[in-house]
Amino acid sequence: MVLLLAGAAIPSFLAASFLTTSPVAATASSGHLDAVADSIARAYDDESAPALGDSPTLDDYLRVASLRSPALRSAFYRWKSAVENAGYAGALPDPTFNYSYFVESVETRVGPQNQRFALRQMIPWFGTLGARKHRSLEKSNAAWEAFQSERLKLHYRVKTAYYDYYYLGREIAITRENFQLVGFWESVARTKYRVALAGHPDVIKAQVELGKLEDRLRTLEEQKKPTAARLRTALDLADDRDLPVPGAMSVAEVTVDRDSVLAETYANNPDLKALVHAIESERAGTRLAGKASWPRLTLGINYVDTGPATMPGVPDSGKDPLMLSVGVSLPIWFGANGARKREAEARLRLSQSNYDDARNRVAEYVERVVFEYSDALRKTRLYRDGLVPKAEQSLNANYTAYQAGETDFLNVLDAQRQLLEFQLLLERSRSNLAIRRAELEMLTGRGISVTKE
Repeated sequence: MVLLLAGAAIPSFLAASFLTTSPVAATASSGHLDAVADSIARAYDDESAPALGDSPTLDDYLRVASLRSPALRSAFYRWKSAVENAGYAGALPDPTFNYSYFVESVETRVGPQNQRFALRQMIPWFGTLGARKHRSLEKSNAAWEAFQSERLKLHYRVKTAYYDYYYLGREIAITRENFQLVGFWESVARTKYRVALAGHPDVIKAQVELGKLEDRLRTLEEQKKPTAARLRTALDLADDRDLPVPGAMSVAEVTVDRDSVLAETYANNPDLKALVHAIESERAGTRLAGKASWPRLTLGINYVDTGPATMPGVPDSGKDPLMLSVGVSLPIWFGANGARKREAEARLRLSQSNYDDARNRVAEYVERVVFEYSDALRKTRLYRDGLVPKAEQSLNANYTAYQAGETDFLNVLDAQRQLLEFQLLLERSRSNLAIRRAELEMLTGRGISVTKE
């Protein structure tokens, strides 16, 4: 039986620092599974609140979210309960002990029978316990993959909220820089107006632009609260916990390979792997249903307490008889057994269809995300290397021409608006690039493959 946990697969983000890589498939004993489950449970039982510090990083947020998320805890305990179930699923049923007391002793030649002791052990047909164990193990493996899926989705939520919060901070900073720049131009326009080198409309235009930027800044500042609330919710933190705006964001600008991403998703996506284990569990269930048509054996031992014979000199007087017994169940309800088999086969086909449907939907999902990632990468390079520098050159040229009286002040404002738009689009593209990369990592369950630049 192949399980999904080994030494390298223990989620260190739960057992220790809650920073993890993807688990590696390997064989593991049930004792090792128990050790892993216990180590994670101890991390959850630690009541000390994880500290974020004054300048938390993205890794800090991921660690805290992994420790505090109720949804992740729920997925863990669902897996732990499945592991515990696998620990006894293949065990024999409890034996039965019977005691009988003869109200009126049964007289026999060797003496009266006073009481009887009987022990019975039911033994399922050969292979039944193995199929039951296999089914339970596959269910625990599916629960482990569901746990991994919840972890990846939680990390994606945290990263998305973090990158959006970062973008808001950059939007505020860039808008404030532009506000200060337009304020400088407004003072230049007023100076030129006083010396009759410019008309009063230039001053009005600058003041209108200042008012628009000031209103935008206020809106952005007020937007910090709901944006920070998204991040706090993902971290399961109190509403009064202040989270600073992230000051930095690192994202690798690499080209992804669509076929490699799709192959890794098929191989490592935990939702798909959970469905594979569900299929194996149902396949074991069909074998188990087939065993129901075979008889079950019952082995027993009986001991009868016998008193001494009433007549003296009787051979074997008071001898207690010891009897062995064998019982066989009679699976004669063929209709019920046949229905049980058909039900198991239908459940197997259901799980196979679920997997096929999920695989198709995942392929569609990957296509969309790869496109959005590539589009964000293209736009990031376009704005950073082309449009933003050109917009800066245009603004400088228009401002120089305005100072020389060769162009209208409106052209300066238009160039400033265009620069602001391109600067914000650059930051939005970088943020989208980071979010799409996080989404690909959630789909593949690990880092994404790239093509050579």
